[in-house]
Amino acid sequence: MFPIQVALLGYGNSAKTFHLPFLHSLPEYFQLKVVLQRPRSADSNKPDAAKDYPSVEVVPDIDNALKALPSGSLVIVTTSNASHVPFARKALEANMHVLVEKPLAVNEEQVIELEQLARSVGRVCTVYQNRRFDGDYLTLKKLLTTNDPAQIAVLGLPTLIESRFDRFRPIAKGGWREEVSPEQEGGGMLWDLGAHLVDQVVALYGPPETIFGTLQNERGQGPDSVEDDWMAILTYPARQPPVNGSFAKDSRLGGLRVVLGTTCLSTHIDSEQPRFRVEGTLGSFIKKGTDPQEAQLKLGWTPKSHPDAFGSYDESQPESVRFARLTTTQLSQDASASSPPELAVANIPTLPGRYEEIYKNLAMTIEAANSSTSKEDANQAIDQHLYVTLNQVSISTRIIRLIRQSAKEERVLRYEP
Repeated sequence: MFPIQVALLGYGNSAKTFHLPFLHSLPEYFQLKVVLQRPRSADSNKPDAAKDYPSVEVVPDIDNALKALPSGSLVIVTTSNASHVPFARKALEANMHVLVEKPLAVNEEQVIELEQLARSVGRVCTVYQNRRFDGDYLTLKKLLTTNDPAQIAVLGLPTLIESRFDRFRPIAKGGWREEVSPEQEGGGMLWDLGAHLVDQVVALYGPPETIFGTLQNERGQGPDSVEDDWMAILTYPARQPPVNGSFAKDSRLGGLRVVLGTTCLSTHIDSEQPRFRVEGTLGSFIKKGTDPQEAQLKLGWTPKSHPDAFGSYDESQPESVRFARLTTTQLSQDASASSPPELAVANIPTLPGRYEEIYKNLAMTIEAANSSTSKEDANQAIDQHLYVTLNQVSISTRIIRLIRQSAKEERVLRYEP
């Protein structure tokens, strides 16, 4: 029954920016019951959960957090990467539902272990992949997919997708993400921002056929093993073109190529940073800049405080970030015609971002599982409702590990299930 009781593990930037605002915006679904925050020193300048939430119990460890909750409550894990798996395991063993910040784990075996544990108790275990609800990704997804298999998407079949999270940050800001081992604790830009880029591709197309990756510490700051620059090329199998497309008889399309990457030395202003470049059989799509939701959350906005503006670009921002560039072609009536089809170009508005959907979906899924009369029924309800599944997370985790392995071995690797 609603509202679902919540334990928030961790009280840093992730908790305050990406989770608490949505708990506050959805009081009909969630009630914050307890926060895990380790004891602060008297001179600490870190935020104080007890001061910020005097009516919420603040505890120093996960055992006390779990004791404060009834069975079937939600545990949100926002602590450091190394704690994600053990905290998720403890919460599931206590019969709780779990939402974990990315990355859930640094190897797919741990993800599979948690998936099996979650199914054994009929509970949700999922990852906070909020970037599936970036406005630019939602806009692109609408151009790449249709609800009717008989229809052709606006861009046709994609042949190339370039997706990047770049920034200009010549001086490393420090912190554990730029210091801890990528192999053991998920440090570096690939596990940080790359986890989102890989997840977006997996959500659309599943696992690739081959993977090639490069990694480097481009700025030369911090440990050499912790990359601040990476790139990956994922390839998918060749396909048959659509029957009603403008292709010659017996044509065969090459496989989709996906190029992903991040650098901290991209000398563009934020509104000009490259985000997406997509080439399809019927059109192309170019988008610059970043989704506005993170900046809005850091200003204290929520979907409830700014219902009409949250997730959308402000009109004062340049067109280069508010709009995407869409080029489309008319289908040829004569596949043998020698002249190429005409192209039409338009600036299209970016759909509003909707991070809140992660929490709405989570609420509906937990309610369906809690209302079930058996573990089997609960798992069926979870499979039916949940957006981000641990099967998808396992695929993404394996892809990231193969990118790292490819970079180390300097060769193309095949994705083997």
